[in-house]
Amino acid sequence: MVKESFVADTPLEAYKLALKKYGSIEKFSVVKASQYKNSDGALVAQIEIEVDEESFYEGIGMSEEEQLIEELNLLKSKMNKMKEALQPEAPQVLPEEKRYNYTTTQAQNSIEHVKELLIEKGLDKKWVNYMLDPFTATQVAEDETLLVSFVLEELEDALQIDRNFLKDRVHLFVGATGVGKTTTIAKIVAYAIAKGVHPKEIAVINLDTFRAAANEQLHTHMRRVGVDYYFAENEITIYEVLKRVDDKRFLFIDSAGSAPYDIEKLMKTVKFYQNSKNLIGEVHTNLVVSAGVKYRDLKSIYEHFSFLNIDSLIVTKIDETKDIGNIIAFLLETKLPLSFLSTGQRVPQDLELASTKKVLNYFIGDLKDI
Repeated sequence: MVKESFVADTPLEAYKLALKKYGSIEKFSVVKASQYKNSDGALVAQIEIEVDEESFYEGIGMSEEEQLIEELNLLKSKMNKMKEALQPEAPQVLPEEKRYNYTTTQAQNSIEHVKELLIEKGLDKKWVNYMLDPFTATQVAEDETLLVSFVLEELEDALQIDRNFLKDRVHLFVGATGVGKTTTIAKIVAYAIAKGVHPKEIAVINLDTFRAAANEQLHTHMRRVGVDYYFAENEITIYEVLKRVDDKRFLFIDSAGSAPYDIEKLMKTVKFYQNSKNLIGEVHTNLVVSAGVKYRDLKSIYEHFSFLNIDSLIVTKIDETKDIGNIIAFLLETKLPLSFLSTGQRVPQDLELASTKKVLNYFIGDLKDI
């Protein structure tokens, strides 16, 4: 292992320099953090990392010959240190201004408090430990605000956002019963029209033969905005409808909401998905979930619809829950892009195009009090 130091204005910025050089936290570990005044009297931060030799040489772009020379020098250095260790030496006392009294208990308590808070807000325990454990016993560990800032920045980098929803012609919407899927489709149709798509370039197809009210509700919304609406009662009707909408620029398709054991409803959607591609081409499948659903249930819902090749996530009922850590943990695990956030029942007002900033603003909540 090779030790390397990075200096910046703050410990977090020094850490970012290491992350920028090596690309991944998996390639190095933080072994020490300190602050001191430089020759100009300014307070700066320094972190010391350990990195394997192969990654170190890749990071500095050394040739094989240069690597060999460096390895020989490193080997000599290690041998000298081993010899020195065999010799008795007087204890060294550092000057007062260069000492740092690490309060291990305080640092550990700070890390554990931040971990507990993040896990309570729904983030996966393993992920939280993976992010924060490298800072244990370092100076950074004592600054809870810095730790939270680091986690939020990591979340911002990890979350994927679908920034071009209208790039796909055919959108299928799936999800459990009661998540607000039908209302969300009405909002997205309004969004497309606001983006310059003419109403007559859009068709909405409803496959949900189980809920008459949903059919009537969606039909009413489409009639108001001048969008063609079709209710596909059976497989024959679906086939006929798909031939009639061949000239449409966008197709938005509502499916029957189904729970993990609603086999009949799910199979209707599956048959449509399998048999429709010859007529309408590739289908972009949007999984619609409620923000308040537990993480374990989110995973069950995802597995239930997974063989429909889920392409992106839409989160509804953001206004009905305090914490969305469960959603963030789910996004981190599945790596699904997030496209929209639904924040209420009003059509079309209560729909937001997703962004990492908005997601983190909803997530932060009482983290601001740290």
